[in-house]
Amino acid sequence: MTISIQNQKIKDIFLSHSSADNDFVSKLAVDIEANKFEGRNLLTWVDEAEIKGGESIPGKVNFGLEDSRFFGIVMTPDYFNSQSGWTDAEWHSALHLDPDNRDGRIISLLAKDCPYIPILLRQFRMIDLRGKLYNRGVRELLAILQNEPLHRPLIYKGQLISSNGRIDRQTYLAERSAVEGDPDITEENLSCNLLPIIGLPHFLYTASISNKYCKLNKNGKKSLPSKQKLKNIIKEDQLQKKIEKPYTPIFRMYKDGIVTFHDLENTEGPLKIIIDENNIEIAPVKEWIQDGERRKILISLLNMSISRYAIRKGLVADNTKGKSSRFYFPVVENGKPNIIEWKPTNKRAQRTVSKPCIDNNGTVLFWRHQAAYLKILFLANKFYMQIIPTIALTDDGSKIKTGSKTTSKVNKWLGRERNLQILYHIRFWSVFLKGKAGPISILTGDQRLEISPTPAYVKETFGVLNDQFNLMDKLNEEAELIDEEIEDTIDEELEKELNEEDEIEPEEDEVLEIIEETDEYKEKEYD
Repeated sequence: MTISIQNQKIKDIFLSHSSADNDFVSKLAVDIEANKFEGRNLLTWVDEAEIKGGESIPGKVNFGLEDSRFFGIVMTPDYFNSQSGWTDAEWHSALHLDPDNRDGRIISLLAKDCPYIPILLRQFRMIDLRGKLYNRGVRELLAILQNEPLHRPLIYKGQLISSNGRIDRQTYLAERSAVEGDPDITEENLSCNLLPIIGLPHFLYTASISNKYCKLNKNGKKSLPSKQKLKNIIKEDQLQKKIEKPYTPIFRMYKDGIVTFHDLENTEGPLKIIIDENNIEIAPVKEWIQDGERRKILISLLNMSISRYAIRKGLVADNTKGKSSRFYFPVVENGKPNIIEWKPTNKRAQRTVSKPCIDNNGTVLFWRHQAAYLKILFLANKFYMQIIPTIALTDDGSKIKTGSKTTSKVNKWLGRERNLQILYHIRFWSVFLKGKAGPISILTGDQRLEISPTPAYVKETFGVLNDQFNLMDKLNEEAELIDEEIEDTIDEELEKELNEEDEIEPEEDEVLEIIEETDEYKEKEYD
């Protein structure tokens, strides 16, 4: 014997609505029933289609309420102002069965702007079917009716708000706090401050120090010269060869010799003067990556390369203890603010990267510089360059201000920044370091380190549906406004501070570290 769907008394959703909204509900019902579920078309319960002449209205409504899988509230001003009392009776009965909607049966469907929504219904997240959002809202509703995973109605405790008391088209709920229910299935990319390394140097070269620079100690063991002595030998050799711009090649002391990215087999190489040419070894970088201790040495060499590159880009290296990975923009010769031009995405913008901070009498109290910590990290078997934007303060444009009070001021200024401002900083530094099209390409000895200018991101598959916007597009449109906002915020804070104290006094406090340095192999290379 075949039993029909009707005989089983099953409907997929009861559409509770005001008769004033019949046209909207009829269209919604048609759009729902055009879709399949478990091999059949979805079925809606709509009073004008279900109640025939002469039938008991209370009986049929009661039947529909009991035998529908979901209860949909088509929210409009007319729905909550119904004089007949039927709409109130319907949603009251549904809420009575499950006051907190823990089974997710009640679905709030926002069809029109509502000046008033009963407080007991404000806790439920709504599906927006207004205007251009209709098609997207229908897709979300269908996902629920078709039992797609994690697309049950979400339950939030909160209150709908807007400046005029009406529901704003851009606002779902304020003060959201998920109590039960599942998040929406929606893709969202969360950017971070890590730039992926897309190309490492291929080889590392090691060699023993030439015996002519070594000494034998009392025990007959070879005593190696200091790194500083080797750097002096290299510099003197370059001066004798009349090299126009002497430089210190990147290398580290390693065992009884050195390790470097420079090709030690090159007879014209800058390190040739200090090594034993008969004891050169070449190893793929990947072998050093696999060994934890040698990987630390590799990272220190990469950080040296970052340091040299930053200095070549015109940045100043902070020589303060513990700040060897921090770089800041210099002052300009005329003592005016240093303003540079850059391109966030499509539009060009200007940014103030260093400026004097003055009191009400025009006296320069200190200089404020845009700065960043730049260092290589190894995370989850991948290399990244980490960018931590910050601010450096100097007394005269060069002498770094230190101390707990200075650190507190900087942290206070930076603490007011939010996602868009932080993305602005990261984008600025990546564009500045890149300079031209393509990746950030850094010379490492005779090889190259290549870094993507696009930050790494985490792809989330859960979130709040239809609650995202493209940060990069907004950044491109508002780059200069963001810079002005950042500057104004700091200036306001500074003005408050000046009202509390006559001047910013120099400090002798011990420097408080913003970033804890734990790499025992880290070396400062600013030659």
